Amino acid sequence: MPSVMPLLNGYSLTSPQGNPSFCSVLLVESGGERVVFDFGHVGRRRRLLEALAARGLEPGDVGKVVVSHGHWDHLQNADLFRDAEVFVHPAELRNLAAPPATDFGTPRWAAAILTGLKIRETGDGDEVVPGVSVIELPGHTPGSIGLVVAGDETTVLAADAVPTLAVLRSRRASGRRYDREQADASVERVARLADVVYPGHDHPIRALEYDGPAASLEFRAP
Repeated sequence: MPSVMPLLNGYSLTSPQGNPSFCSVLLVESGGERVVFDFGHVGRRRRLLEALAARGLEPGDVGKVVVSHGHWDHLQNADLFRDAEVFVHPAELRNLAAPPATDFGTPRWAAAILTGLKIRETGDGDEVVPGVSVIELPGHTPGSIGLVVAGDETTVLAADAVPTLAVLRSRRASGRRYDREQADASVERVARLADVVYPGHDHPIRALEYDGPAASLEFRAP
């Protein structure tokens, strides 16, 4: 059965000088294979390597990695995994190639991080490892994706489609969005599907109750 383990916890932080942007970096293991979902920025590079080493791992032991979206705080350490297959949505690759001026999270140098890596375009329903599949969650960026981890409970690794508990409770996307309607629909999709959510900038969340389309959701940490 697949398992999910945080390597680096996500935090929702801000300051008068901007957002430090500490995203969740997650390790998924299934069928003897390892997947890293998101990577954090270079200010956390040493901590990421330490977190892997604490589990007896180094980047070369990870066969597959998943880019939830191309924002700098999620993408910068992808180059550590030079031997891994890199799953990215094609719409995100296009956005990385020519980000609009209004996308402050995707600087033009971001695409260079993926240079020389083994890119695999992916989309809704693609299996990454046994019991772990891609879910499209657009709106935050054009090609935002997450992972669905099957088991006794359904776990969704949502990244910034659902960055915090507050977003999941409100069913309304937060922050700068490419498309408000798509972003809100992605929050709703996660809420309807998941028993456990790993958000982009918060601790894991468990759904306590969901009785149907008109019901509200209540959450607590697992």
